[in-house]
Amino acid sequence: MNPALRAVVFGSGHSALTLATGLLADGWLVDVFTRHSTPEILGNGAGLTQLTLPSVHATELALGLGLWQHSAPPAHQVRMRMQPPEGEGLEFTAPLPGAAVAVDHRLKSAYWLQHVADRGGRVHERTCTAGDVAGFAATGLHDLIVVAPGVDSDLRHLFTPDPDRTGGATDRVVVQVHLTVPEDDLPDQAQVLTCPWGEVMVYPVLTVDALTPTQVRALSAADAPPVHVTPFAAVCVQVMARPGSPLDPTCAASPDMTKGQTGAGLPRRHGVHARTVWARVLERLHALDPVLAAWCSDHDVVAGSELVRDIHPQVRKAVTTVAGKPVVGIGDATMTVEHASGQGAGASTWAASTLRDQIRQQRQVNLPVDAEFLSGAWEAYWARHGQYTSAFGGFVTAYWSGFLPEHVLSAFAQTVATPEGGGGWAAGLDDPARMNHLLTL
Repeated sequence: MNPALRAVVFGSGHSALTLATGLLADGWLVDVFTRHSTPEILGNGAGLTQLTLPSVHATELALGLGLWQHSAPPAHQVRMRMQPPEGEGLEFTAPLPGAAVAVDHRLKSAYWLQHVADRGGRVHERTCTAGDVAGFAATGLHDLIVVAPGVDSDLRHLFTPDPDRTGGATDRVVVQVHLTVPEDDLPDQAQVLTCPWGEVMVYPVLTVDALTPTQVRALSAADAPPVHVTPFAAVCVQVMARPGSPLDPTCAASPDMTKGQTGAGLPRRHGVHARTVWARVLERLHALDPVLAAWCSDHDVVAGSELVRDIHPQVRKAVTTVAGKPVVGIGDATMTVEHASGQGAGASTWAASTLRDQIRQQRQVNLPVDAEFLSGAWEAYWARHGQYTSAFGGFVTAYWSGFLPEHVLSAFAQTVATPEGGGGWAAGLDDPARMNHLLTL
């Protein structure tokens, strides 16, 4: 009998755990390195919430990762509003081809990590450096080395910038909160308001109260029981401002010279800073949409859900060589997707699932998982998903730029004004490959 194949995955985000789960199902031995334990993840401030659209949700269910399929509040349609500075705007509502859901990033990461361990994966709580990756590569013990630590990790520098490719994203200042809303008042749709200043997204979410430091310590003990929290439905509000626009609150919120950092040089994303930024966002929302701003003001913020984050897009080559071994990078470590396009979760899932499918095909004919293969596997993702996700992100960022031809904008408006056209847009939101013809009118 051939020995089991071995993989090491550096990271515990969406793409990392999707791939790890798929490899475990295929019989691989998988080691996952995470900076934080499950209790620590649930005690941290919120990460960036992502909407999981129907096709991506179906892939998660097939992998056994739909842990909240009966409790996450669904969105069955999308409502789009384009609001110019002057004149009439454009608005349409269209049904999605299935239910979309959103789950608090902390909840998803913590329980998916626990799910990997339950499936036989070995989870290691350790912050890894480029030297650690090189050390693992030098041993030659692993048949696959994956780096998927997220956008902030220094491990992203293992991969060189790729000037020949774009993810379609631009710089953004994102402010997020989850709001407590009575169950009867939960929306059943994802709402998107777009204007020259940026975008505002509002949709239902399954969230969680952050664990207290005392709870984290107690649940981190060697003899502690499995972590269990009780999630609840809420509403996620995300403001994705263009830096320096009237919707960007961060300059006024940080008048000192810290440039959005603490004295220790760490990003100020949570706590008092984030709450201050949210209060300023509400002031600015009143000028853009007074009804939405008043609605937000009427509901309490879920403690710990506040987040302010600067996004600076990056695109890096997805395959590199470390200590003579090929290393593949997926997720935010190598490509930033335009968050205002709603494709973040999709890009992570499609990249991981495509890589897994390519590996399965390669191993069925006993061919090696080498650098040439990994580069081809990434190109397979790009051909089927990545290029369309990038194109849609580019359309979103260019819509108010003045660079799109007038006939493209008018043809788009005419198309989505019909039920069939609006439905086509919603289907393309679910799978951007189906939207490509709408972006090239």
